[in-house]
Amino acid sequence: MDDGMESRTRARLPQDARREQLIDAAITAIAEHGLSNVTLSKVASLAGLTAGMVNFHFKSKQDLLQATLARMAETYRGLCESAVAAAGRAPEEALMALVRASFDPQVASLERLAVWYAFWGESRARDDYMALVASSDRAFYEAVHALMAELAERADARIELRAAALGLCGLVDALSQEALVQREAFDWDDAVDTCRRYLANLFPAAFAAPARLRLVAEAEPDAPALPPTLPGWTYADPGIHAAEVARIHRPAWHLVAHVSELPNPGDYVTFEALGERAFVIRGEDGGIRAFHNVCRHRAHAVLQGRDGHCSGLIRCPYHAWCYAWDGRLRAVAAAKTFPEIDTAGLGLLPLDCEVFAGFVFLRFEGGGPSVAERMAPYAAELAAHRIEEMVPLTDYWIGEIDADWKTIWDNYLEDYHFPTGHPGLFGLMSAAYDREPDDDTRTIRLSHALRQDPGGWSTRAYARLLPDVPHLPEALKRRWTYLFLYPGVSLELYPDLLDYFHILPAGPGRSILRWRAYARPDDRRAMRLTRRLNLRVNNRVHDEDAALIRSVQQGLSGSAYRVGVLGEKEVNLRAFQGWIRRDVPEAGQLR
Repeated sequence: MDDGMESRTRARLPQDARREQLIDAAITAIAEHGLSNVTLSKVASLAGLTAGMVNFHFKSKQDLLQATLARMAETYRGLCESAVAAAGRAPEEALMALVRASFDPQVASLERLAVWYAFWGESRARDDYMALVASSDRAFYEAVHALMAELAERADARIELRAAALGLCGLVDALSQEALVQREAFDWDDAVDTCRRYLANLFPAAFAAPARLRLVAEAEPDAPALPPTLPGWTYADPGIHAAEVARIHRPAWHLVAHVSELPNPGDYVTFEALGERAFVIRGEDGGIRAFHNVCRHRAHAVLQGRDGHCSGLIRCPYHAWCYAWDGRLRAVAAAKTFPEIDTAGLGLLPLDCEVFAGFVFLRFEGGGPSVAERMAPYAAELAAHRIEEMVPLTDYWIGEIDADWKTIWDNYLEDYHFPTGHPGLFGLMSAAYDREPDDDTRTIRLSHALRQDPGGWSTRAYARLLPDVPHLPEALKRRWTYLFLYPGVSLELYPDLLDYFHILPAGPGRSILRWRAYARPDDRRAMRLTRRLNLRVNNRVHDEDAALIRSVQQGLSGSAYRVGVLGEKEVNLRAFQGWIRRDVPEAGQLR
C-alpha cells in the first residue's frame, strides 16, 4: 500500500481504531526510546497522525502511557484465559497452555517485552503502574496455583504449592528477560520446554518428556520414526525438474483467468508456462475455449499481450493468417501462392478447458479427472462465496523467485512457522487450525476462524471493521480458508474477497508466481477499508514468506542438508511430498 493510500485509509478509521493505532505507536516508541524519552510528537509521527489527534484522544502523555500498559495487561489476561479455556479440563494441559500463552508473540515479542519491563521498572515509583502490573502478575500466579493444587490432589503429591507456583512464575519471568538479552538467538520453543521440565520435576507422570523421535536412518526400531522430507538435492536438480514438468505439471490444471475477465465474445486472456503459449477466448456462442497460442503457418503467437479483444477474427501479426474464435482457419493471405490448402486441418490446436467456480482452467495434456471432480469435497464452501459474481479487485501480478516450486509449497502448506514467521497473521488466527489433505483428490484444505482479540494494528482493525456478509453462512463469515489443487493452484477464500495463488516451475530451483484478487461489488465504506487491510496483512505475509523461502532454498542447495523430518503440524507436507514421490519416484532417493 503506498503512502497516499495508507493515509487515506487511516483518515477513514473510526475513533476507537485511531485510539488503538496510537497505542500501537506508543508501544513502538517506548521500545525504541524508553519511557522517559517518549513524546506525543514521536507517537504521532509513528502513527502517521497529527499531534492534535493525539491530544484529542489522550489529555497527556501520562494518559497515553497508562492506556498502553492497561491494554498490554488486558491482552495478556485475555490470552491466558482463552488458552486455558481451549485446553479443556485437564490441569496439566491448562498449565502448559498458560506457559505457551506467556511466550505468545502477541505479548512476548521482543518489542512488547521491552515495553512491559520498562513499565515494570517504573512501577515502584508510580502507584497506577504498580496496580496494573501487580494485578496481571497476581492473576497469573492464582491461575497457576489453582491448577497445581488440582494436580497435586489428583496425584496425591506432597509439594509446597505456594513455592511451586512462584517457581513457575519466576521461571517464565527469567526466560522472558533472557529473551531480551539473547534477542534473535533466543529459542522460544526451548523456553516452553524448560517450563515443562520444571513442571515434570513436580509432577513426573503429568509432564513426562515425549518419546524421543528418530530419523528413519537410525537403527532404533523401538522408537517412533519421523517422516522424512524430500532430499535436498531434488530442489534444484535439472533431471528432477524435467521429470516434474513432464509427469506433474504438463498434465496439471492451470488457472488462467476469471470469467469476468472475458465478458464479451472475442475477449481473450493469454497464458505462458512450461515452454508453452496458450490463450482462452469467449466465442460467439458464449462458451470459453482454450488453444495453443501458435500460428499453424510459422509458429508466431496469434494473440499478443496478457489480455485483449479480437474484432471478428484472430489475425496473426506475422503473415496475417486469420482464425475464427472457435479456432478454425478462415483466411490465408496470398493464398494463391500456396498449393491447395486443407483449411480444415490447419486450425488452431485446442487444449482441454474447464470453467469451475468462476475460474477458467486449461491443461496441456489430457486425461485424468476434471477440476470439478477434484474439488468436489469443497463444492458447498466454494458455492457459498458466489465466486462467479466477483470481478477483479487488483491488477494481475506475476513475478519470479529463485526458489523451487516445491520449496514454496513446502512453506505455504504448513502453519508450524506462523508464530515466528508471521506474527501478524498468527495474531489473527484462532487456536484451532484445520489441516485436511485429501489423498483421493490430491487437494488440501487449510482453514482457521478469526481470533476474538487479534494482536497488531492491521489485524485488529481488520477483525473489528469486517462487516457482515449476508450471503455467507455463519460458519464462514469470520473464517479464512485456503484450497490447494495439486500441484500448483491455491484459492484463498476470505469473507471480504478471494484471490488465487499459482506457482509454476521456471527451471531447476526457480519458479513463477501468479496472483490476483477478486471481490463481489460492495461499496460499503467498511468493506472497502476491510479489503485494504486484508491486502495489507497478506502483502506483509508474502514478503515474510519470500525471505523464508529464499533462505530455505539456499540451505537445500548446500552440503549441510540431506534430508529433514516432518512433525504432526506438517501433515499437509507429508501428503504433498508423498504425491511427488508417487509421480517422480526418483525424487525420494538419497544421494
